[in-house]
Amino acid sequence: MARPRQQRTRRQHYVLMVNQSASCYQEKAVQGLINEIKRRNGSYTVYEPETALELLKQTEVVVGKRRSSRDLPAPYSRGGAVTALVACGGDGTFNLVARVAMVMDLPVACLPLGKTNNIARSLYEKPNIETATKRILTGSYKVIDCAVAADQPFFGSIGIGLVPELAEQLQGGQVPRFGIGWSRLVSRVAAGVELKKTVVKVDSFRFEIRPIILNINLLPYSVGLPLSPASIADDGLLEIIFDQGDHKASFSAYARAIHKKKYLYGDDIRLYRGTVISCQPMDGQMLYLDGELIKIPMETLEIRISPKKLSVLC
Repeated sequence: MARPRQQRTRRQHYVLMVNQSASCYQEKAVQGLINEIKRRNGSYTVYEPETALELLKQTEVVVGKRRSSRDLPAPYSRGGAVTALVACGGDGTFNLVARVAMVMDLPVACLPLGKTNNIARSLYEKPNIETATKRILTGSYKVIDCAVAADQPFFGSIGIGLVPELAEQLQGGQVPRFGIGWSRLVSRVAAGVELKKTVVKVDSFRFEIRPIILNINLLPYSVGLPLSPASIADDGLLEIIFDQGDHKASFSAYARAIHKKKYLYGDDIRLYRGTVISCQPMDGQMLYLDGELIKIPMETLEIRISPKKLSVLC
C-alpha cells in the first residue's frame, strides 16, 4: 500500500539586521531570538553594520537588489532563500530595513531595541523582547501602509514642531513612565515651540494655522505616545493632528489624556484624514521621521500614501 506523501514545509531563513548603536541594545535579546529560531529548526544570518548607510546597503545585498562584495557579503547560502528580514533596533532601523523589504515583497519584523519603539508599540502592543520574539516566529503577518515625505518613505509617523522637540529632549533623558511625567515634559516643550504660519492642504481642503503640534500618523505611536490610538494600519489614509496655535489648547491636559488613550480630538487639537497632505513653507524646519530627525530641504512638504504596502510579521 502506497503511503501518502507529506508536503514539506518551507524552511524559514531569517536575516537579522542588528543596530548595535540602538539606545537599548541588548546582545542577549538578539541571542534569544537566534536560539528560538534554531529551536524551531529555522536558519538565520546576522549582520551588524556600523552605520545607517551600511545597514541600508547590506539589506539591499541580502535581497539581491545590490551586488555582494568583500565589505557587503551575501547571506548564508546553505540557509536557503531569505524568507524574512528582522530589524533589531529602533524605529530608524526598522525604516531602513522595511523600505528594502517592501520593494522586494519580503515580510519584515522588529526586535525593539530603541528608546521609544513606536512601530513595535503600534504593532505588538507590548514592546518587550519576549512578546516581539513570539510574534516574529508565529509566521502570521499583517499588511500596513507606507507613505512618502521629503522623498523619504515612512511607516509610523512624521512630525513638525512639538514632536521633533520632544524627540530631542528624550535623546538625552529618560522616557516618562506615567501621565504626570508626560504632562510636565510636553507642557514645557510645547511652551518653547516657535509658532510659524503654515498653509496646510488635506486633499482639496486648504487652511492656515500656526501650530505647536503638526503630526501625520500611519500608526498610533510617536515619541512614545499614542497620538492616534484609533489609527488603522492599512486603510490607505494619512491622519494629520494639529492645533491652531492660538494657545487655547492645554498641552499638559493633552499629554495626560493621550497617555491614557482617552483624548477626544475636537476644536483645540484636531485630527483630519486624507490621502495627500501638503504643508508650506517648510524649508529648513526639523522633521521627525520614524524616530530620525532631518532638516526639510524643500519649501513645500508633500506627503502621499504609497501604492505599495508592507508585510509585517506579527
